[in-house]
Amino acid sequence: MKIATLIAQYSDAFEQRYGQRLLPSQRHALTAMQQCRTPLAGEIIVHCDDCHTLDSRPLSCGHRSCPQCQHHTSTRG
Repeated sequence: MKIATLIAQYSDAFEQRYGQRLLPSQRHALTAMQQCRTPLAGEIIVHCDDCHTLDSRPLSCGHRSCPQCQHHTSTRG
C-alpha cells in the first residue's frame, strides 16, 4: 500500500483531529507525498535516441519524508 493511498483515505479525519496543530511544513510534506509520482506532481518527457520514441514519466516529490523517494537511498549500500 502506498503512503498516498493512506493520506487520501484518512486526510479528512486527520485534518479534523490535528488540523489546528499542523505546521506548514507538515502540511507541505503530506501534500508532496500525496502527489508524488502522479500527474499532479508534473511529468518529464524522456526521448530515446536509439528508437526515437517519446515517453512521459511522473515526477517524484523528492521530499525527505517520502518513502517512495527515499527508499532507494536507504537501500543503497
